[in-house]
Amino acid sequence: MQKNPFVILGVDEKTVTQNELFEVYKELRDKYSKLRFAQGEEGADACRKLDEIEAAYAEATEILRSRYDISTYGDSLKNVEDAIKENNLEKAQDLLDAKQTRSARWHYLQSVIFYRKKWYGDALKQLDFACQMEPDNTKYTDARTALINQIQSDTSKRSFYSQTNNGEERSYRNMPPQGEVRGCTPCNCCSSLICADCCCECMGGDLITCC
Repeated sequence: MQKNPFVILGVDEKTVTQNELFEVYKELRDKYSKLRFAQGEEGADACRKLDEIEAAYAEATEILRSRYDISTYGDSLKNVEDAIKENNLEKAQDLLDAKQTRSARWHYLQSVIFYRKKWYGDALKQLDFACQMEPDNTKYTDARTALINQIQSDTSKRSFYSQTNNGEERSYRNMPPQGEVRGCTPCNCCSSLICADCCCECMGGDLITCC
């Protein structure tokens, strides 16, 4: 049976605050960090305790964060998630816009809406905000990393190619249409020089001295 993370840390689950939780976690971590270098079973037990404390703190923090979101923002953000699942992006956006306080979760949901609309740059900016506000939230950081990889992958695939309207790759972007030749070729090199020479002579110069 999995242990209650608050019991492991020795705090009251109903009354503890995030700051109090962090202080207790820091004290326990410092205590067992010193003991882990002890010889024999004492050092091994301290290492196990450190792993247990780290896992308990991460789980307890997530629980407190979820409770804070629910108590502060009520069901509105859950309604946003439901609207997104239904692909009703306009409704989801209206619900988000109605909130005056914008938490990390708010920015995350905004990024999801932008992503669904394929506005990847805007989605990445919102994920940046979410990660800055909650840097330890792996859900946000993983989503940001995945989006960056997707953007880079799409850019590399399309960097030298343009696409047709139906998504199929076609010729290089800077290639002229089939049958059309751009620039100076061996066939029109002489005519180009003669034209240039005429222009020079009109202005008092001489590009080709033999004619």
